[in-house]
Amino acid sequence: MSEQETIYDPAFADARFQVEILSIRWALVALYALLTATGVIDPDYRWFAASEGFLVVYHIYYTWYVWHELNRDPLPPATAYATPFMDTVAVSLALVAVGDPLYPIWGVYFFIVVAVTFFYYPIARAYVFWLLANYAFVGLGLQLRGLDVPVPQMGVGAIILLTGMFNLVVYTGGERRLRRRIAQAARTDPLTNLLNRRGLERALAEGLAEAEQQAKTLAVFMVDVDRFKRYNDQFGHLAADGVLEALADQLAAAAHDRELVARYGGDEFVMIVPDVTAEDALLLAERLRQQVARVGLCTVSIGISMANGRGAGAKELLDLADAALLTAKQSGRNCVRAPTLEPARAA
Repeated sequence: MSEQETIYDPAFADARFQVEILSIRWALVALYALLTATGVIDPDYRWFAASEGFLVVYHIYYTWYVWHELNRDPLPPATAYATPFMDTVAVSLALVAVGDPLYPIWGVYFFIVVAVTFFYYPIARAYVFWLLANYAFVGLGLQLRGLDVPVPQMGVGAIILLTGMFNLVVYTGGERRLRRRIAQAARTDPLTNLLNRRGLERALAEGLAEAEQQAKTLAVFMVDVDRFKRYNDQFGHLAADGVLEALADQLAAAAHDRELVARYGGDEFVMIVPDVTAEDALLLAERLRQQVARVGLCTVSIGISMANGRGAGAKELLDLADAALLTAKQSGRNCVRAPTLEPARAA
């Protein structure tokens, strides 16, 4: 077996899952029609035409939706969120047509609806009210058909519905919190609790977009601990980690927002400073350098790059700041440098 065949491809797995769900949905549409044609179920003709017609139209929409998903075409969230709402209408029409609020088709579709809504958890609360409205519609539709549905049947249906809604709200709330924690962990450095490199790339891209939209400037500071390897070798990893944690707190305090500071890697940190002039950026970096030196744990060298609305990308800004940092290192360390600005003088 080739290497390519043994590598798990999430995109392929997701595509196969969507195709399987699509096939199941069309199979249910066909099964509903087959059971009616063979007399296994005997729905009211008008309600059957309405429910089967809605199912066919809806599944044509769902086929179009899956096709767009597989081709990675961007779709608005409302397109995906419409799925469980339309599913519920289909279930309600079918149940009225069959004349039984506890017919198995309800159970099959209910689990599909809950599963779909589980993935689209932002609409869970709105969907709960939609479920209640549709359940009331089922009762009204059965009354319009002249069917006297026993109260216990409707009661059992209500209990199933309420239990499902409760589980839906609880599980989707837990899913939301879990995803939030996972997303935060994925972009946070575990030692310093600052953004990691992935989080930095996102924050810097957002900062650049905002700066360009508002025609403002943005500075990037690349901060590096001087002779950190020597300190690490002499005092050990635990002491060195303590220096990094202390420096991270100082940078976060200077930035007034931990979301604007990241651990770039090793003993290098990056600070994003929005809406600042080049001269003020130099002064701010110099004050930061002096503040770190006064604490006495270490000294730092700082390289600065500026985005001045000329369309510079995140990578270009980081490369410029890194080049300025190298200049600071070559200039004797414990200083601030910028590629196109005069170096700040130590006080």
